[in-house]
Amino acid sequence: MPEPDVDELQTAVERLLDETVDRDDSLDVAVEDLEVEIPIYFGEDAPRATWRFNGDVTVTVDGIRGPLREWFDLHGEQPGDSEN
Repeated sequence: MPEPDVDELQTAVERLLDETVDRDDSLDVAVEDLEVEIPIYFGEDAPRATWRFNGDVTVTVDGIRGPLREWFDLHGEQPGDSEN
């Protein structure tokens, strides 16, 4: 599977968070045998953690809207950094 485009992924996450912060609703998902590989840090060679789900997941977001890049600036990381 090809590596995701970091800019497209960041934009998608920002849109999802913006929409979710504006609502009081939660996101309810029912899954069967879902397995997701999550990079531990940014970079093509980053090791992955495997998350497995089987059942119901409820996600709620509480916060303030703002660009995801501000979070990266706050934590001194940028997508694609391989210094970690």
